[in-house]
Amino acid sequence: MPAKPPLPDGYELCNSVNGWHYDPDATRNAHVWADADDRACVAVHEFVDETYAKVIDTRAGAAENLFRLEYDTGDVTGAAYTDAKRAAVCEGVEKAVVWMETTAPEEWSHPEVCEAVFDMPAGYDLERYFHGDRETIVYYARDDVDECPLRGRGDDLEKLTPENAPYLYIHVWNGSGNATVALAPWTHAHGPGSKHPEVMPVVETPSECGLEVAITMARQWAREHADGAIDTDASGQAALERWSA
Repeated sequence: MPAKPPLPDGYELCNSVNGWHYDPDATRNAHVWADADDRACVAVHEFVDETYAKVIDTRAGAAENLFRLEYDTGDVTGAAYTDAKRAAVCEGVEKAVVWMETTAPEEWSHPEVCEAVFDMPAGYDLERYFHGDRETIVYYARDDVDECPLRGRGDDLEKLTPENAPYLYIHVWNGSGNATVALAPWTHAHGPGSKHPEVMPVVETPSECGLEVAITMARQWAREHADGAIDTDASGQAALERWSA
């Protein structure tokens, strides 16, 4: 069970504000308000001597810090210490509510979340999108493959083919220009930074390759290995020439 930050007895949280709705069943250790589409949420956390809030793109786990409030409980203990923590959480909640009052869900977007990721390559569905501080990882699941050809870790990656690989994998070291487009046998596969990678690259990416370019190259690769037409005017479907200047 998640541990919610403590609040004073009788304190009533705001149920809805400007399109954000309180979610008492959220699994985060925080008080959480989410939008109706579960695309984004605001979370108020409490830690040792501080209260902080983040707004999160829940599709990719990408967070933007809203504020961090430090408080000093001094030498108090017992009930006085608990009351000080509760008061600090109240201050954080009220500050988050002020932000939500002035920012509707549709008015916020994380600057580093790539919308092109959500326009899937032909023959694939989006399985996982993770945007971290150091790396970004995308898994697209092939919609007509139910079983992995590999029997377990250590099996021969050469068994993976465009026809039987369950996942198309994109990995980018954020800010470095290093990207990988590969086939993967399962999610959470050991990637290019691992001593024993579990992915098989299928595209040679350029030396300066961000996520948008890697996604486009993965899309082009999937187009060559899938039946049927795709919408080449859709988000993220532009040819690589878009980035060649």
